[in-house]
Amino acid sequence: MPESRKFIYYSLGLYSLYTVVLYILGYFNIGLLSDDYLNIYDALNSTFYEKLIGHLPFANSLHIRPINHLSLEKSVTISKLLGFANDNFIWFRIQNLMLLIFIAFISGLTVYYLTKRSSVSMVASVAILLFPNNINNICWMAARTDLLCCLFYVITILLFFLYSDTNKKMFFILSIFTFIFALFTKELAITLPIVVLLLGYFRYGREGLRKSQFLIITLGVILLSYFVFRILILGNNFTEIATLYQTNPLSNAPGVFARALIALSIPLDFISLNYQLRSGNKIIVLYLFILYGAGFYFIWTSLRSDIYKMIGNLAVLFFILIAPYAIVGYLRPQMILLPFVIITIYVLYLYSQQKKLSVRLKKNVLKICFIAALIFWGYWSGEAVSNWLTSYEKAKVNVDNLIKTPHDTTKLMILIGNPGRFKQTFMFDKMTGAYNFWKTKNFVIKDTINDIIQTAAIQESSIGAKLECKIISENEFEIKAIAPKQFFYIEGYDNEKIKMGFKNSDISVEFTEFNNVSKPIKLKLVVLSQNVECFLAEELGFRKIY
Repeated sequence: MPESRKFIYYSLGLYSLYTVVLYILGYFNIGLLSDDYLNIYDALNSTFYEKLIGHLPFANSLHIRPINHLSLEKSVTISKLLGFANDNFIWFRIQNLMLLIFIAFISGLTVYYLTKRSSVSMVASVAILLFPNNINNICWMAARTDLLCCLFYVITILLFFLYSDTNKKMFFILSIFTFIFALFTKELAITLPIVVLLLGYFRYGREGLRKSQFLIITLGVILLSYFVFRILILGNNFTEIATLYQTNPLSNAPGVFARALIALSIPLDFISLNYQLRSGNKIIVLYLFILYGAGFYFIWTSLRSDIYKMIGNLAVLFFILIAPYAIVGYLRPQMILLPFVIITIYVLYLYSQQKKLSVRLKKNVLKICFIAALIFWGYWSGEAVSNWLTSYEKAKVNVDNLIKTPHDTTKLMILIGNPGRFKQTFMFDKMTGAYNFWKTKNFVIKDTINDIIQTAAIQESSIGAKLECKIISENEFEIKAIAPKQFFYIEGYDNEKIKMGFKNSDISVEFTEFNNVSKPIKLKLVVLSQNVECFLAEELGFRKIY
C-alpha cells in the first residue's frame, strides 16, 4: 500500500477511535464554562467593525480577534438551525473536537510531506491528540481561539513548503489569507513569519530560501501592516499590556520560559504538579524518571555526533514561539498548544533526517520512551476530560443555587469564595455571564456580579467546600479556607501580586495566611459600601454576610 494511502487510512481510524473514547469519557456532556458566556455575548452583541477594533462589551481592547468572535456568532446561529436548545452545547463541543483533529491531520500531513513516511506522520497526529494540555483546549470554549489560530498557523507553514518546492501562485495566495486569518484570530500569530523563515532556513539553507523570499517578504509586510494598524490606528502599546496584566512587559520573561518548558514536557497544571511533587506522587516520579532518562540518552548520543547546530536551531525556535507570552509575562498550560505542535513537526522532521545529521539513535529506545509517554498522556488526558465534566456539573449546581438566593436587585452582588477553578479546569468564574445565561437561558446580561475573590481546589472533595467565617464587626470579616488543598485566588494575580490584596470602592481584601505553595488560605474582608450585598460561598451555595 502506498505511504500516502496508509497515512489517510490510519488517520481516519485514529480519529474515529479518538472520538469514541472521548464520547465514553463524557466529553460531549461538557457545556460552556468560565468566560465562554461572555465571549459569546460579545460575539452576538457587536458589529463586525466593533469586532475588528476590539470595542466589545466585555473583552479588552488588546484582544483584536474578529475571526474568533465571528466563528462564535455563526456557531450560535447554526446551533439554532440544527434545532438544539440554547442550553445544549453539543454543537460547540463537536466544533472544538474537529478543530483539534484538523490540526493533528494538517500537522501529520506536513510531516509526511517533509519525510514521506506515514509512520512518522502518525506519531505527530497521535502526540497532538493525546498531549493532555491540548485536551484542555477542546474542553474549554474560550480556548477555541488557540485552536483556530493554530490551525491557520499550521496550514500557512504547509503552504510555505508547498510554494517553496513548486512556486505555484495558488499556494502563495492561500498562505497570505491563512496568515491574515491567524493574525485576526489571536495575537500569537505574530511569530509566524519568523518561524516560517527559520523552518525554511533549517530545511533549505540560505540558497534554498531565495526561491521563496517573495512570500517571506510578503508575510513580513503583512505583519508590519498589522502592527501599524494596532499601534497607529487603534493606539495599542506596551503600557496597555502592562496595565492589563498588572506587570511590566518582559518582567517575568524567565519565569514564562521556565513554565513553557514545564508545560511542553510535564503536561499538568503547575499548582497540581507542585502539590504532587511535594507529596512524592509515584506516577509523577515514574514519568519524570522516563522523561529525564530519555533526555540523558539523547544528550549522551548527541555528544558522539555533530548535533549542536540542531539543538541550537531547536532552542531558537522555542524562544521565538514563546516570546509573545514572555512579553505579557503570562502563560497557562492550555496556551502551549501552538508551540507544542510546531516543535513536534520540527523534531519529527529532524528524526527523519538523523542519518544525514550523523545521529545514531536506537529506534527501539525511542519507541519504548514514546509508548511510555503515550500511556501517561492517555491517562492524564482522560483525567482532564473527567475534571472538566466534574467542573461543569458542579458549576451548574452552584449557579442554580445562586439564582435561588434572595437578592436586592438595587444593590451590587459581591461573591466571596466563589469556586472558580478545579485543578486547571475553569468553572463559573466571571459569574456574570453564567448567572445571566442560566437565569434566562439566553445570552443576555441584566445583572452584574463581582466575584473577583474566588477559590480553587486541587481535589474534588474541596470544590465549593464551606469556608470558615469570623465576624469582626458589622462590615469586617475574617474568612479562611479550611478544606484540604483549597485556596483563594484572583484571576491574573501571581503569587507576589496577590500578597498586595485587592481594593476598590466596594470592598477591601487583605490576605493574611498562605499554604506551603504560597497560595492564600485566609483573608480579611472589609465592606466599604452600603450599596452592595455580600455573599459567602459555601457547599456549592451562597450565604449572605452583609
